[in-house]
Formats: sequence, structure tokens, C-alpha cells
Amino acid sequence: MHTIAQAQQRAAPDGPSAARIETWLGALAPRVMFPGGWTAAARQAGAEPLWTGRGQPYDESTLRQAAGHLDAAGCTDHVAAAVWHQVTAAVAAADEPVIAYTDMFDQPYYTKKRAHAAPIGRLGNRLLAATYFGLTTIALPEGPTLCAHLSWHKPAAPLRDGLEELFAEDARVDWWHDRVRLHIVDRGANGDPALRWLWGWEIPYLTIGHKRADLWRFQAPTQTTADGRPLVVQPDRRLAGTMADGPWEYIVPAAPDDPTSARGIRFRGAVLLSADEWCGLNVLYKSRWPSIENVLKALQSRGFGRNRTRALELTTRRGTDGALERLREREEALRLEVRDLDARSPAGEHFEKIVTTARKVADVRKAQTKTAKAAPHKYARPVGGAEWLAKWLHVLLFNALALALYTSADEAVRVMTPALVFDLLLGRSAWACVESGRLTLWVDPVASAADRRQQEALIEVFNKLALRCRDATIVLRLHERPMDRAP
Repeated sequence: MHTIAQAQQRAAPDGPSAARIETWLGALAPRVMFPGGWTAAARQAGAEPLWTGRGQPYDESTLRQAAGHLDAAGCTDHVAAAVWHQVTAAVAAADEPVIAYTDMFDQPYYTKKRAHAAPIGRLGNRLLAATYFGLTTIALPEGPTLCAHLSWHKPAAPLRDGLEELFAEDARVDWWHDRVRLHIVDRGANGDPALRWLWGWEIPYLTIGHKRADLWRFQAPTQTTADGRPLVVQPDRRLAGTMADGPWEYIVPAAPDDPTSARGIRFRGAVLLSADEWCGLNVLYKSRWPSIENVLKALQSRGFGRNRTRALELTTRRGTDGALERLREREEALRLEVRDLDARSPAGEHFEKIVTTARKVADVRKAQTKTAKAAPHKYARPVGGAEWLAKWLHVLLFNALALALYTSADEAVRVMTPALVFDLLLGRSAWACVESGRLTLWVDPVASAADRRQQEALIEVFNKLALRCRDATIVLRLHERPMDRAP
């Protein structure tokens, strides 16, 4: 938090001091990890004065407004940069290529205003006002999974929107080429236009195809399984692929453990996998469950999906935005054609063709105006505000917790979810003993012996971090209750 506060103060020297920003961020951090809303989190902020030095916790409205001001001043960008530094440092320490995962998730928002809607599957496909987010994670080899990027979109946004936000920075694309050996995307990006776009950016994607594959049709397989079923690698002809340069299509048995199954699955990828990886392609693709689906569930269990702002703004739907973008691209292509014709024939040899193309430009501009005027303007969630800062802070803390837990020698602690960490330690009541240069927290122990062992292992992890609070070293201890003493 200190580094983020210093960066924010340098970017906005006329704003709050670095010390005030650090205090706000330190008070916001535990509240954004609380499953409830702002008011409920304020009721549980009894330990906050140890950090702030105030006589009582901040009122919920104070921190909510502070979060909004910090986001408007660009503090969220500094938090996002800190998250990216977490990921790049962890990958550099691992010194091995990693696997990335990208998916979209929706966040329902109930409103009585006329708002753009989208189907939310887990709510029975009812049409609701919603916000869509793109999440990208990085699975470290022999390590935890970290969140690398988060993007905010209009309702009904496809996965490609999240990928475009992810690769909007050239430096990140270069890092992707150097460090990511495989990028697994869900069905939302396995259409030909999206894959052609990924192939053009040289992204090593892997996704599942739509088309059915019957194994009996492949009489000349690249390889066969132990039970004689075919494993096929061939160019992805829908993208004009070649066997030498790709992209490729992989056909593998849908049920590897059932030798009688004749159904196959098509995978489409931009990486030529090894023979061992062909055999386990189902398992490799399904690694997205622990590496992004379960990560998202772990985030949401601690309030990641809470609507922390109620702001709405009138805007067009995503489909209209796409139509206008395509018309603008068409106009630019026609203008380039006119300039090319004019440069090739200074004497006016292609005058009629130039006039015809210019008329097409005028027609495209009229179509843009017509589309913009006819577009319905409804309410949608604007990007930014306290919720945007809260989500990035949540991701920052999730990564820090995952990295800390993985230093434990206990396997159960290394794979522990944030919800369980809060149940065993961070959410437990504690006595605070304030001394010179030392802050000892005597944590209330749990009753179960198995949980007590994990609680002790967690305390060991946090003590190794040597956390500090207002120039005092934090030390955690289990509080021995009278009933725990031997007779």
C-alpha cells in the first residue's frame, strides 16, 4: 500500500498526502474482502483503529467517497500496476513458461430504470441489467494461480472484448510472447473471427471447437491411443492453417477412459503440442476449472461480486457500438482506396472510380449517422468508481494471500481458499497487545483439533511475512483459553 500511495501522490501532488492515501487504502483493503456491503463491513471493522490510529473505525460513507475520489484521481491504475508486478515477479522467479486463462463473468444489477439487459445463466436466463467483466489468470508451474488482469464491459460482451482489453498494451503483448506457452480460452472465443484475431497477434491460444468429431471417420490418424483409437493433428483449414506453421486442429477421444466410446472432441490451437500433450488434451483443457473457474468462485465468496456503487448512465448497447465501429473501419478502408487511386493516377485516369468510391464513403457516413440516431439509449453501469477500485484491491490481496500461503509446508494450507483463511484466522476475534515496536494479536483458537493445526500453520505463514502496522511488527499468537489448559 505504501508504494501505491507514493505513486498516487506523485501523479496527483495537489491531492491528499501519501500518508492519508495509505491510510485509506489500508482501511479499504479488509472491507472489500468482506462478503457484505459497506455498512455491514463497517460493523466488523473493530480492528481498524490499530491501523488508522483513530478512536473508531471510519464511517462507511467516508470510505465509500474516498474510494470514489481515489479512482477518479487514477489510483486504480496504480493498483492494477501493482497486480501486474506481482504476476511478473512470480513468473520470473519460477523461470518457466506459464499457462494463462481468460474468461468472462457477469454481475447482475437490479434496477427499475430502463437499462440494457443480458441473460444471466445462473438466474434462469432472466433478462437483467448487468455488468460483464473479463478475468485473466496465470497458473504458475508448481505454484498458485494469480489474477493478472481485469476488465469492465457492457452487458452481453463476448470474450473477445476481454482479450482486446488484455492485449491493449504492447508491453503486455511482448511479455505474453516471452512467458506464456499456452493461453486457454473458453467457448466464448472459439469462433473463426476471434481465433483469426488471436492468430494475428501470435497468441498461443487453445480452445474447444464447435464441430462434432466421430473417431471412425479418421482412417489415417497421426497417432493412436493404447486402446487403438485415433489421435489426429491436422491444419485448421477454417483459418487457412498449414501443418508446418499452424494453426492446428486436434481430435482426441471425448472419453479417454472408455475404450468403447467413438465420440471425439475437436480442439483448436496455435501451438503444436507434443505427443504426450495430445493424449492428455482433455485434462489440459479442463485445467481451466481449478485455474480460473474456482479462482472466480473463491473471489466471489469474499464479496468480489458485490455491487458497491449504484451509478448508472445513459448509453448505447454493445451491438450498436460494434456496428458503428465496423462502419468506421469501412469508411477508413474506402478513404485509403481513394487515396491509393489518386496516387496511382495523377492525370485522372481513374476519375470515375474515384467518384464512385467517394460516393460509397458518403453512404457509409450517412449509415453511421442513421445508426447513431436510431440507437436506443438506456442505462448501464459506467466503468470506474468505488467498485472498480474495490475489485482491483480485492485482486491485489487475493494474489498476496495466494503467494503467502504457498510458502507453507502444509499442503492443505497451500491450497486453502480465502473463505477458509478468514474462518480460521483473519475473521477470528483477537486481543491486541500494543508494545513499543511490537503489536501482538492473541487470536481466538478454534475448537476442532484438525482446524487448530491448520490455524497454527496459518499463523506461522503470517508471522514469516513480518507484517507491520504503524512502525510496529505484527506478531500472531493463539490465545490459550482456560478450557484448553491441561488439568
